[in-house]
This record gives sequence, C-alpha cells and structure tokens, in this order.
Amino acid sequence: MPFASAQEPVAAQLAEPDGPDAVVKEFIPPTTPGGAILQRAHVSSFEQWRQIVSRQFVQLSLRTTLDEFGGFLERIWIEDMCATYMRADEHSVHRLASAIDPDEPQQLKLSLLLEGDCIVTQGENRARLQPGDVTVYDTGQPYSLEYEGGMTTFVLVFPKHLLGISRRLLTGATALRLRGDEGIGKVINPFMQHIAENLEILTGYSGVRVMRSALELISTLLSTELAAHAAEQPGGYRADMEKYRDYIEAHLGDQDLGTDSIAAAHYLSTRYLQHLFNEEGTTVSDYIRTRRLERCRLALLDPAQAPLSIFQIAQQWGFIDAAHFSRTFKSAYGVSPSVYRRAHKDAEAGG
Repeated sequence: MPFASAQEPVAAQLAEPDGPDAVVKEFIPPTTPGGAILQRAHVSSFEQWRQIVSRQFVQLSLRTTLDEFGGFLERIWIEDMCATYMRADEHSVHRLASAIDPDEPQQLKLSLLLEGDCIVTQGENRARLQPGDVTVYDTGQPYSLEYEGGMTTFVLVFPKHLLGISRRLLTGATALRLRGDEGIGKVINPFMQHIAENLEILTGYSGVRVMRSALELISTLLSTELAAHAAEQPGGYRADMEKYRDYIEAHLGDQDLGTDSIAAAHYLSTRYLQHLFNEEGTTVSDYIRTRRLERCRLALLDPAQAPLSIFQIAQQWGFIDAAHFSRTFKSAYGVSPSVYRRAHKDAEAGG
C-alpha cells in the first residue's frame, strides 16, 4: 500500500462518494490459533476516528483542534498480535490512568513513524519522533502521542512476555527515540515497513510464521537496546539482572535449573536472587516456567520439529512430566499443546 503524504490533509485526500458515514469493516479477532483477521476503515470525521481507535485493545482518549478530519486504518490480527497501519490528520492520543484496568492483558506497542512529527510521553520520558524513528510504550501505564500535523504510522501490539525483559527495565526505557537511521532503528525500520506494505498478504498461515519470525527478531534487538539504555542508568543491578536472565535462557533445557543452580553459578545467596526477581514482580521459578513455555510454544509451530512428539519438545526445554506440561501449557495459552499444534497444522494445510 502506498504511503499517503502527510503534507495534504487526509480529509482532503479521501473520496466522498459514500457520504459522511465511515466506511468500516469490523471483524472479531480469531479465538483459536492459526487465524488472521484483516480490518479496514476510512473515516471522514473525528468522531468516527475516535470510535474506531479509542476502544481497540485498550481504552484511549483522543483529541483534535480540527473541524474537518479524515483518516484511514488497516489492521491485521494474528493470534495475540496486532499490526496496524494508520494515516490521519492532526490529533493526539492519551492513555489515561483512570482508564487502566489491572485485569487487562499486559501489552506493549512498538511504533514506527512513517510521516509527520510526533511527541511521545510515558512516565519521565519524553521524545520527539521524526519519520523513520521507532519507539515502544506500555499500555499498562499512562502515555500520550501528540501528532502535530498529518501523520502516517505503523504500530505492532504484542504481549509483554514476548519481549522477554523485566517490568522494571521497561519502566525507564519506554517512550525513547530509537533513531531510524542508526543502531537498532536501522534494523527494525525496514522490517516494519515491509510488514506495513504487505498486511493483506499476511492473512494466510504463512503470515503467522512471518509475523512470529519478525517479532522474535525485533524483540531480541529491542531487548538489547533497552537493556543497554537501562545499564547506563543509576543502579548497576539492572545489568546484573540481564546477566541472570541470559544465564536462564541459555540453560532452559537443564532440568535442574532453579534458584539454587543460578545462585551458585553467580556466587549469590538464594535469598538475594529471590529478592531481585521479587523486585521485578515475579519469582525465579515463575520466570523460568514462562520462558520454557514460550520456547515450547514456538517449537510446536516449527515445521522442522514436526517429527518430534509434544513430550519430546517439552523435555528439550526442561519439563519432565507430560501431564504437568500439558496442564501448565493450557493454563498459559488457553488450549492444550496438542490442540495448539493441530490447529496450526490444519491452518497450514488449508492454505
């Protein structure tokens, strides 16, 4: 899809044959693995834009000073991820503290500004974005996006656990400007632009695999960037925590991995290690289980591992009891590992 110019108001770019009502096709996100749902919407008033944007995933408050307003949105849901391409006239978006529900899914937004200027704010961080820049923000905390004119942007929404970094690390590392012409931004930018330009062709099962692969790479690169930023801040324990998480990641297949072995490998007391993870809002055992489950889930999607039984995959990542693994997987993802794997095979066979 061609990117519209942010110089001309979107309201003037949109055709008027359908009258003042928004041209909207609404779909319900898939409730079973393997599906992808596409939504498109053209709007010719700010109220229509507010209705479409303000209640997607989390409640948002939108504002504008314009009397005439136009916007276009294209969005695709793939499992627990969402990718959205948007262009619209000048407005601002606010995630208010009063609208945050602690029971809502914990999600992150990764945003690539394609055209226009934007000021992003979350917590104590505030950054001005230029075309090509990337930023990340947390839907569980108040934030704002101020588009000072016409804008075109692409946003990925995904669960926090897919990023694999701690709550404390995110607190100081959201709403940063990741430049699009250097470092991590130079790598993420073309990935996100490619996805934005090809949303429609991602509706098949291949789209699930493409999005998962792209997000895994983006998450790895972003985790590295955020960890580096946090390491520069006061409090050297942040760098230590990344070291302990790296150790866990490298030893997930070890059945004996636990508080004792991690503490011994780093010459720590178990009490101190537990304290560090408690400060992050989790426990050592919960963190290990979450990472093992995610590794198993990705393996169940991997065609190269299709010859392996579900329990063989579970054993590779440190689980020792098939029934326990099945219960734990279902508790985390809503379906048993066998149902999850079969749904993806059926989706792939169906094209």
